[in-house]
Amino acid sequence: MQVLVHLPDDLANRFKSTVPKRLRSAFIADLLSKAIPEQEDELFKLAMAVENDPSISELESDWEITVGDGFEAR
Repeated sequence: MQVLVHLPDDLANRFKSTVPKRLRSAFIADLLSKAIPEQEDELFKLAMAVENDPSISELESDWEITVGDGFEAR
């Protein structure tokens, strides 16, 4: 799959001068394969923090009154 990204000129020039043409896709794939799990872990931690936040739980319970409000599929 091809993906178009925009890089600052100085970074793109450094990349092109450092990484040979035929190795650039593999280089980027390697960087992404290392960086994405870190991002996913961070998002998971944030989601868990929200899930365990008592004030969020209180808000959720306030919305329980809307269950059965007539919008269920028949």
